Amino acid sequence: MWSFKRLLALPTILGLLSSASGAFFYPNTQASLLEHILVDTHGAHSSGFADAITPCINYVSGNQSMGRTTAAQWIRVAFHDFVTADIASGTGGLDASIGFETLREENSGSAFNDSFAFFRPYVNPVISTADILAISVVMSVGNCGGAQIPFRAGRIDATGGGAFGVPAPETDIPTTLGFFSGAGFNQVDSIGLTACGHTLGSVHHGGFPTVVGPEAVSSDNLAGGIHFDTTVAKFDPMVVHEYLNGTGQRGGPLVTSFNVSSRSDLRLYESDNNLTMIALGEQGTGFLNTCVGLLQRMIETVPKSVVLSDVVTPMEVKPINASLDFDSKGSLIFSGYIRILTPTPSSPPSTPAFLTVASATPIPLNPETAQGQSIFGTTAFYPFATKVIDAGSFAHFSVTSHGLHTTFPVQTSAFVVPSLTSVSSTSTTILNFTVATRSRVAPTVKVQVPIGQQGTLGPAIKTFNNVAVNNAGRKAGYGLWAGSVDVGALATGALSVAILDGEGKEADVGFF
Repeated sequence: MWSFKRLLALPTILGLLSSASGAFFYPNTQASLLEHILVDTHGAHSSGFADAITPCINYVSGNQSMGRTTAAQWIRVAFHDFVTADIASGTGGLDASIGFETLREENSGSAFNDSFAFFRPYVNPVISTADILAISVVMSVGNCGGAQIPFRAGRIDATGGGAFGVPAPETDIPTTLGFFSGAGFNQVDSIGLTACGHTLGSVHHGGFPTVVGPEAVSSDNLAGGIHFDTTVAKFDPMVVHEYLNGTGQRGGPLVTSFNVSSRSDLRLYESDNNLTMIALGEQGTGFLNTCVGLLQRMIETVPKSVVLSDVVTPMEVKPINASLDFDSKGSLIFSGYIRILTPTPSSPPSTPAFLTVASATPIPLNPETAQGQSIFGTTAFYPFATKVIDAGSFAHFSVTSHGLHTTFPVQTSAFVVPSLTSVSSTSTTILNFTVATRSRVAPTVKVQVPIGQQGTLGPAIKTFNNVAVNNAGRKAGYGLWAGSVDVGALATGALSVAILDGEGKEADVGFF
C-alpha cells in the first residue's frame, strides 16, 4: 500500500497509510511508488512531491521573500553529490553522501538540508534518498519547462561522507576541469552541464558573500539572491543567450561578480574561447535535449556496485492500492483503484471501465469526480471492491477501458491484512500487524523501517528479520498470524511488512 497523499509528518503518514496497505504493485513495488511521485503530481490523489516546485519560483522550505527557489536547489544538491565521483575506481556519484557533507566549505548554503528535510518522509525501504534526489532533478527540469529526463531507480545510499572535490567560485580552470573529468565529464560536457544547471536559480549573498555583495539584500530578497538569467524559474536557453549577447543577467553572478576571482562560470565558458556556449546558443530549443542527455548522465553516475532499473515510465492503466482484506463478516475482499492516464491533449474517457476478477462477469467501474493533472496528461480514478469467492483460482484480474484490455497477475497464498495492521508513534514507533496465509505453517516476516541517523537528514533503514508471530485464528480459509515490533525510534516515513516465501523472496509486502 502507498498513500496517495503528501507524506510530510509522521502522524500524517500513519493516518493515511492505514486505509489500504497490503497491496499489489505494478510493475513492481519500487517502480510503482516512484511512478506515483512522477505522475500523480497535482489534483486527485497527488503524492504532494511536486507541490514543492509549484509554481517553479516556489521556495518550500521557508519565507518566499528569501529569494530562493526549490527547483534550483534540488539540481544544485544533485550536482554536488555527483561531481565528487571517481569513475576510474567506481566510487561516489549520486549516492546521497552529500547529506553527510553539509558542513564542508565547498557545500555552502541551505540547499542541502532544505532538500533532505523535504525528501525525508518520501524515503522508505524500497526508495532510497539517492533515488529521491535523482527524481527531484527529473521533476525540476520536466515540470519547469524543460524536456523529460528518463528516470531509472535502484540507487543505494552511502553510509558516510564521500570524497572532497566540488568546484568553488574561486577554483581555477585546471582544477575545475579535473573535478569534472574525475566524474566522467570532459570540457565540453562540463560547460554544457554548468549552463544547464544555471538556467534556474540564483547565487545568494547569504551563502556566497564573495560573489554577491550585501547590496543585493532587500525586504523581498532577504538572502540577497542574484539570478543567473531573467527567467529564473523556467528551464530554457536564456542563460546562454544572455551570456553571449551581454543582455539581461549576462550569465549571472558567477560571470559578472564584483570579485574577479569568483567568476568561475566566466572562466569555464571562456576556457574553449566560448565555442561550446556559441554552439549551445545555436541549438535554440535543442538546448533542452542537450540538457536531458547531460543531466541523465549526471544522475546515472553511481557507484560501480549499483545496478539501475529499467526506465520508470507512466502507466496508462495502473492498479492503485489493489489489496486483499477481510470485511466485517470475515469474507475475502479485493479492493482498490484503477488509475487511467489520458495523455494531453486528449480528454479522459467518459465511458465506464470494466474490472474482471479471474473469469467472473466484468464489473462496471465509474470514476471519481476529482481528477489528477500532470505534464503527462489527466488521470481518472475508478474505485472498486468485490468479494473473492475462490482465492485458489484468483490468479489475475483484467481492466478494460477505452479500447485497452490489460491483465495483471496476483498471488493469494499470503498477504498482509490492512484492517488488522496499525502503527502508533509517541516516543517510539510501534507496529502491530497481522498476516494471512493459506499454509498452516507460521510465516517468515521481515519488517523494515526508515529512521533518523547521525550526520545526515537522510534516513537509515532498520531491519527486523524473522519477526515472531502468533496464531490468531482463521478467516475465509486463511490462517491469521499476528506480531508486533517496537522500532525503538520514531519512523521518518512509511515502514514495510514483508512475508517471505521458502526461498526468502517477498511473497507480499505492505507499507504503513
